[in-house]
Parts: sequence; structure tokens; C-alpha cells
Amino acid sequence: MRYATILALLILILSTLTAGCIDELVPIGDNSTNSDISVYEFDVFVNQSANSDIVANTTTFYLSKDESTRVVHMLINATVIDIIPIDDMSSNQDSLDNIVIIADSVNTNTTSASVEVFNSYSLASEVSDVGYTISKEVIRGQKHTYLKFNETITGFVAYTLPAQKGQDFIYIQSSPSTVRFVLPVGYTTGNQLIGIARPQPDETYVDNEGRETLIWYGNEDMPKSFNVKYYPPSAPKTLLIVGIILAFGAAIVLADYYVTRKNLKKMRDDIEQSSKMGASRNKDRNKDRRKK
Repeated sequence: MRYATILALLILILSTLTAGCIDELVPIGDNSTNSDISVYEFDVFVNQSANSDIVANTTTFYLSKDESTRVVHMLINATVIDIIPIDDMSSNQDSLDNIVIIADSVNTNTTSASVEVFNSYSLASEVSDVGYTISKEVIRGQKHTYLKFNETITGFVAYTLPAQKGQDFIYIQSSPSTVRFVLPVGYTTGNQLIGIARPQPDETYVDNEGRETLIWYGNEDMPKSFNVKYYPPSAPKTLLIVGIILAFGAAIVLADYYVTRKNLKKMRDDIEQSSKMGASRNKDRNKDRRKK
């Protein structure tokens, strides 16, 4: 039994080491502190199934394998963004970092929110002179961060969120809009064993940079919460190998248990048999003594 225990311990250590690549399921690193407009992608996203000249409110999450999440909003006639961060309520870490606004006031912008207008915003090299304030509030135990603009704007707003703990990314939406998740290059989702995107995306495609992109088109009936687990394509195979190793180790320990139990039972039966034979001999001796 001792050897089986040692073997099981060695298998567990080997499994832990083998599962090292699964640590990439959702890698966590330090937040980016470089306030640089160039770190963001201002992609003018349009629902191709609808009118290609019409843009809509869109929130895009650029997930990363070793950094915080970068978020880019396409906003039309917006005055505030209600952000519901999924982080530790006791954390003193700022919810938003590197806020970048490229937009115009609706009051001064005479051009409608078209693809051409947003294309011009996407080529900007400097942030717009738009004032804003940040406030926080806890509603029914859930933290809310409000990014309020001093005027109604149309354009791009980007910021960086702290990396979430755990093996997935969760987003809670406060108002209906098109939602996109752009996974890191070399990552995927959809394996039932490890985790999938919930709810199921309306569309999935691979962009020009080889990144898997998930889309939920905005409407009044769309869900308020989104949960995406992402991992390297090799993760399911690695997890299967680890599972086989653990199952093999468990089988060895179980087999050793039954063998040991059988041996102990045999020893007990032998001892009981010996005791009975000894008692029988003593009984026979006592009878012989009485006869004498």
C-alpha cells in the first residue's frame, strides 16, 4: 500500500507539471500603464447582413493572453457608459485605465453617424477634447463604474480593464448593443469539456490577423451577461492526457487496495483457522486428561 501511495503521489506531481500548458487557459498579467492611443484598434464594425452604411452601438473586447482586456466602444449619441466590472469588490485597483476618446459633440457635429464618419475617427492620431468624469456606485451588491461625458458624443471610446481572475471572461451589459469578443491569436473556444461561449454567438469568424471573433448582434431580447472561456487548441488534448494519467493512477491505487484487502482477509482467516485448530487440540488434550 505504501508503494501505491508513493506512485499515486508521483503521478499527481507529473500531472501537475504536464498540465502546465493548461495554465494558459486564461493567463493573467499586470495591467498596461502605457497611455498610448496606438494600443487600441479602432475597427469600424458594421453588420454585413444589414445596411452597410448604417453603424450601431458596438462594444468590442480584445482579450489577451498575458495582459488586461482592451475595450473599444462605437457610440452614437451617448452621454454615459455604465461599466459593470467583474473584479474583487475590496480591490483598490482602478477599474479603468488608459481612457481614450475620439469623438465629436453631437451639438457641433452636423454629420450623421455613418461609416465614413467613423472611418475618419479611426484614422485619428490624437484624442478629442471631450471632458468626462468617473463615478462609482454599488447597486444591489454589484459595482458600477460610470464614465460620464460632459456632452452628448458620437465616436470611439476606449479603455483598459484589469485582468479577471479565473478561467473565463465575463461581461455584464447595461444596455443593448452589438457585442464582439476578439480572442488572442492561437486561442479558441467551443470545447464542451473545457468551456464554451455562453450564450451561443450569433456569428463566429476568423479575422485577417487569424483571431477568432465572436459576435452577438444587439437587440432588445439579447442577454445581459456573456461568458467566454478561451484557451489554446491543444488544451483539450492536454486535459485528456492528464485525465488518463490520473485515471490510471486511481486504478493502480484501487487495485492495490483490493489486493491488500484480500491479503488481510486471508491472514485473518488463517489466524482464525489456527485459533480454531488450537482450541480443538486443547479440547482433545483436556478429554485425554479426564480419561486418565
